[in-house]
Amino acid sequence: MKQICRRCVMDDERDKTFRIDEYGYCNYCTDTLKRLPSEYFPNAIGRNMLDEIMDKIKADGSGGKYDCMVGISGGVDSSYVIYLGHQYGLRMLAVHVDDGLDTEIAMQNIDKICRKTKTDLIMIKPPDLNQYRDLIRSFFLARVPNIAMPQDNIIAAAINDAAKRYNIKYNLSGGNFSLECILERSTGVNALDTRHIHAIHKLFGRGNIDKLRLATFFEEYIYGRYFNKTTKVLPLNFIDYNLKRILDELSVFCDYNYYNGKHHESKLTRFLQCYYLPVKYKFDKRKSHFSSMIVSGQMTRTKALEELSKDPYLSNELKENDLNFIADYLGMTRKEFDDLLALPAKEHQDYPVSIINKFSGIARKFRKYLGTSG
Repeated sequence: MKQICRRCVMDDERDKTFRIDEYGYCNYCTDTLKRLPSEYFPNAIGRNMLDEIMDKIKADGSGGKYDCMVGISGGVDSSYVIYLGHQYGLRMLAVHVDDGLDTEIAMQNIDKICRKTKTDLIMIKPPDLNQYRDLIRSFFLARVPNIAMPQDNIIAAAINDAAKRYNIKYNLSGGNFSLECILERSTGVNALDTRHIHAIHKLFGRGNIDKLRLATFFEEYIYGRYFNKTTKVLPLNFIDYNLKRILDELSVFCDYNYYNGKHHESKLTRFLQCYYLPVKYKFDKRKSHFSSMIVSGQMTRTKALEELSKDPYLSNELKENDLNFIADYLGMTRKEFDDLLALPAKEHQDYPVSIINKFSGIARKFRKYLGTSG
């Protein structure tokens, strides 16, 4: 019988790390509530801390063209970071990786927020789109859960390269405690695991990926922080980051349009979360998102359960459009794509992974210093 937490909506349907105590509360929300006082400051204390952080960013940026940079996806979190930086008068460089998978709404939102705040924007395309598509295709053929892993890695590399090129000391991230403090982690592999990426492509790829710039563990967690001196800042952890309120603010400020789901600004991640994971793996990522909102006081458990009873896709038409688009993006017919999706699921651990993934539990304990959440 499936066990489900009495406080949030996490469960043990496929999660081997899930635990419930004698009160019916799970390890996810219990651990997160312990972290909350030291990581999330939705009050005057947090605003004072943010004031000091922003003042330092402006002071350190004096003499340069930009005070900081923001990787922007068109999603609500990164868009609000731009909005918040604008309120503080920061000179920001927005960086977006255009891999051909963005929704039209996301591209419109990027244009709206950058124009309204007069933020410089650079659009970066993968250096070889055919190699990039082949890499993503190989993850589909490997039938692993996180088919967006190459996308996450390429984006991280682009952000790091932009920071170095423009000599920017601060990277303002949309990562936040309020909406992301609980992340299901039973089968995860870090997107920076280049050993895993190369192993899957070697088995399923059709050519080289030598023109693609991949980010590494060392680059992200060691070189970028201690040698290149790029500091990652999570400003959304120092305000009352309430989804409904910030959507209202963005709508009034720049006519921002919401796309009705966490990470639905990309057609790939929307398909991943609305169809691929729920159908192939019986894994609904909304559980993590809603549980985070329960812990941060934005959603009741009753409302979360009600939302989980609905289909993740807003409509069957949207689902079919995504399926057709991604099949074409991968160079497959719809039948070939459907046949592939019908094959038995595999796990990332069925292929070579870096040993560093085994230290993810330790990394979570030091997330505050690594600039991560969840």
